[in-house]
Amino acid sequence: MKKLFWFTLLFTITISCSEYGKIVKGDDYEQKFQKAEQLYESGSFNRALVLYEQVYQRFPKDQKGETSYYKLGKTYFNQGDFYMSAYYFSNFANRFPTSRYLEDAVYHSALSAVHNSPDVSLDQADTETAINELQYFVQRFPNSRKVDTCNLLMDELRLKIETKAYDAVMMYAKMDRFRATVASAEAFLEDFPRSEYRLEVAFLLLENAHTLANRSVPSKKKERLEHVLDIFEKYRTEFQMSKYINKALIISEKAGRELEEADEIDLYEQMLSMYNRSQTASSTKKMEYLEETLKLYYTFAQRYPSSSLLNKAEEIYQRAERERSSTYSY
Repeated sequence: MKKLFWFTLLFTITISCSEYGKIVKGDDYEQKFQKAEQLYESGSFNRALVLYEQVYQRFPKDQKGETSYYKLGKTYFNQGDFYMSAYYFSNFANRFPTSRYLEDAVYHSALSAVHNSPDVSLDQADTETAINELQYFVQRFPNSRKVDTCNLLMDELRLKIETKAYDAVMMYAKMDRFRATVASAEAFLEDFPRSEYRLEVAFLLLENAHTLANRSVPSKKKERLEHVLDIFEKYRTEFQMSKYINKALIISEKAGRELEEADEIDLYEQMLSMYNRSQTASSTKKMEYLEETLKLYYTFAQRYPSSSLLNKAEEIYQRAERERSSTYSY
């Protein structure tokens, strides 16, 4: 009995394959189309693809060609080949702009893009593409019953991109890559202003901006300390209502003191630089630079009367004063 069953099954498959082969090689395109529809409904997608492609190539402009092109996209979609389904569905609107399948084709083009969105750890360019495709569908078919689904999918995809950006901030922070942490945190806060990670990222920005400032060369330290204080002021209100307030206040106060010290050093360096320029300048310029050196000294002495650099500043002042007097006398 079992042998008879298997023999009958094998015979049926052989006859079926022989029939399919004849249709594929034949010239009866009505038969090809009907067979493709039959195979599609039964889930024989690989064989249906061959026939749909033949029908479309023969009738690219008529109704059978239109249906075949649409079914090519659906067949690839059902097989899980979302790059190929995206290709057919995205081209469908251009080839058949008035088709009865248009809404479903545009929707499945977006769904194909959603399926092509990679894991959160990978590059999210395809996720951006998927969001754009979904937005396009919503804009083109605002009254569609599928709009709510599209909005939910867009929320999920945006969360994936947000998580990717958050993970990047955390990774740079753990690696002590302060400049990269600052840049990625600022980008995150701009791109995701309502994120649940907002305060955590804002504090990481403040903390890493402060560390970066303290590790900077003198010429950049002042500007970067000012940036730290700007960050604190920007998020002060939110910090005050969070667990980060005490640490944020400590960083802010410390940065304020360090900025004052940086200002002191910067003013001294300006005075020294101005004096050094006077040493290689022409007679006219030399006098200008010496006068500016003296002005800078008066500002420095008035602003920082207890500075550890005051003695050095006075030495520069005395040399500049002697040279100025000598030049005037001459």
